[in-house]
Amino acid sequence: MPSSSPTASAFSWLGKENSPNSTIQPYGYIATALLVVVFSILLKVSKHDDLPLLQPPPKWFRPTFLAQIEFFKIGKELISKGRATLPGKPYKILSDSGELLVLPTRFANVIRNEEDLSFGAVVMRDLHGKIPGFQPFGFVDDDKKILQVVARKQLTKSLNTITEPLSLETAFAANLIFGDSQEWQQLPLKDTILDLVARLSSRVFLGPELCRNEDWLRITKDYTVLSFKAAFKLRAVPLRLRPLLHWFSADCRRTRESLAEAQKLIAPVIEKRRAEKRAAAAGGQAAETPVSNDAIEWAEAEAQGGAYDAAIFQLTLSFVAIHTTTDLLAQTLIYLAREPELIDPLRAEIVEVLKAEGWKKSALYNMKLLDSAIKETQRMKPVSMLLMRRLATKDVNLPDSNITIRRGDTVSVDTYSSIDPTVYEHPETYDIHRFRRMREQPGGANKAQLVTTSPEHLGFGHGLHACPGRFFASNEVKVALCHLLLKYDWKLAPGSPSEPVITGASMNVNPKAVVMVKRRVEEFDIDNLGFGDLDS
Repeated sequence: MPSSSPTASAFSWLGKENSPNSTIQPYGYIATALLVVVFSILLKVSKHDDLPLLQPPPKWFRPTFLAQIEFFKIGKELISKGRATLPGKPYKILSDSGELLVLPTRFANVIRNEEDLSFGAVVMRDLHGKIPGFQPFGFVDDDKKILQVVARKQLTKSLNTITEPLSLETAFAANLIFGDSQEWQQLPLKDTILDLVARLSSRVFLGPELCRNEDWLRITKDYTVLSFKAAFKLRAVPLRLRPLLHWFSADCRRTRESLAEAQKLIAPVIEKRRAEKRAAAAGGQAAETPVSNDAIEWAEAEAQGGAYDAAIFQLTLSFVAIHTTTDLLAQTLIYLAREPELIDPLRAEIVEVLKAEGWKKSALYNMKLLDSAIKETQRMKPVSMLLMRRLATKDVNLPDSNITIRRGDTVSVDTYSSIDPTVYEHPETYDIHRFRRMREQPGGANKAQLVTTSPEHLGFGHGLHACPGRFFASNEVKVALCHLLLKYDWKLAPGSPSEPVITGASMNVNPKAVVMVKRRVEEFDIDNLGFGDLDS
């Protein structure tokens, strides 16, 4: 019978292959566990004794790391308690990554452009960006800022020209994944949409060479899951011990192996493209060398010949794009499948716009009801109850308050405003028309768009570190929904759960959600829709 003792729990992060139950002598692991407990007790828990802590403070018999693990079970309860008992006031919780200062929504505008509150630094620390296997997370905080420049400049600038490959790849992938049966079939929604989004994103990120490579698609889906699992377990270990103890973790080893496999797949593609450019330059034909319109080429251009790891860059793109886009698209489909009568007005808008404009630049913008439905999904279910997580690199004084965020503090903003009845009427109702109506109000044309951020809607973050890829994600989800809603009927399978699963502060699409899908005859042939002048 497996043990449920605290000692067994402390060892669980190592994985079965490295557990004390193996044939390896356990003494080293016992010493490791003692070190973890001692470090957890000795490390000062708080610099903010003036702010209430919602959990019991750590004691010698209940060290900090156990409270961090417990947070995954009670996070929703803690945040709800903070909202109820300390409305509009900051407080502290012991989260999965240690002590976290939770700021009320009104502080979103206060900290949005504060350069000394770093998103990259918190990713680097919590996801171990300097540890082998986790380098894609370190790329977020890379000094060259290749990822940020590619997302903000190249990807956004190319939105018009990537609409065609996105639509064509969606047509291919939808037929492959959903088929053409006119009988109802049941599908696990999250995994199915993850497969679809991985294919669409890979077409834009990697071009035609690898976007349909099954090994690459598997890695893009698996790496994030493997690395997040390993990272969570490693966070139970004090920061100074992680560079050593990760070598004993089976999960960390699998993460390293997944990254190494990605590097082997991408290296030949990168070298082939570089060789073609060198050959063209040597022959005096550099200007005639074909330049691909994908993230491989964009990163090469931004690196300007400098050294960088293309596989690490691509996996970084994958973890920041594929899984979050999957979550948004899948949850939108859950809400629509739960109320299928909402689908017809969306179809009518898609048909009207595409028949009139094709895939011109203005087409996706003019799908205002579709935009509203997606934004409403994000309002009701952001990816977390706490967003805008930042690590202070210097002391920061918050204006109009007596709060000083100390260097090394981690802060986050509560997303309660998205369900606050004083902000949104009937916030518990999924209303696909909500943001379309807002756009029709004076001054609301831009404020209520999916890609617009605000303290009242933090789905994409806000300010300096708002998601730079949100314009691409918006277009990708819309193109996918154009195909999926016109080509298929949707409903929830009987007994299928539809509510999100909350672990800690994270709100994830329910992995057990099952939808029923069948092919329908679309109003017109979207697969052969002309792309015309994409810049008009």
